[in-house]
Amino acid sequence: MKTYALIIMKPDALEDELVEPIIRRFIEDGFQIEMLGVKSADETLILTHYAHVVEKLGESFKKMAIAAFVGKPMVPIILSQNGENAIANSRELTGATDPAKAVTGTIRGDLGTDSFENADREDRCCYNLIHCSDSTESLLAEMKLWFEPETYELFAPLISPVVG
Repeated sequence: MKTYALIIMKPDALEDELVEPIIRRFIEDGFQIEMLGVKSADETLILTHYAHVVEKLGESFKKMAIAAFVGKPMVPIILSQNGENAIANSRELTGATDPAKAVTGTIRGDLGTDSFENADREDRCCYNLIHCSDSTESLLAEMKLWFEPETYELFAPLISPVVG
C-alpha cells in the first residue's frame, strides 16, 4: 500500500540552498517525489494555511507570518512511501518544530539553526526549513491550497476515498 505526505520547503530552506539535501534525505528514507511545485505565497494563501495558528496565537503571529512568507517562493512537494505511515514518517524525519529541540538525525536537528527562543526574542517566525502536514485531512486541505486544481484532482482520490 502506498501512502502520501505533503511537505513545503520554506523560504529559509531555499535561501540557505537546502532544498536538494532535504529532498535527498526523504528519498534515502524511502520516499518518492510524486509532484513538486513552486509558489510565491500571497497573503490569502499564508493566512489560510496558518489560520489555525493565527486563531491560537493571535494577531502578532499573523503579522509575523505575513512578514516571513508573503512574496517569497516556497516549494510544496507531494511525497509517497510504501506502507501505511507516510505522514508520521515524514514528520519523524523532519523533527521537532523548534529546531533547537529537534534530535540529531532529523532534518531540523541536523540542518536547522534557529530556535523558538531566538524567534520570540526577535519578534519573528522561527526559521525551521520545512512544513509537514500532520494528518490526511490537513494534507488534502493544504494540497488544495498549494497546487493547481488538476493536481489536487489527480492525487486526492489516491489519498482518501472520501474527498470533500
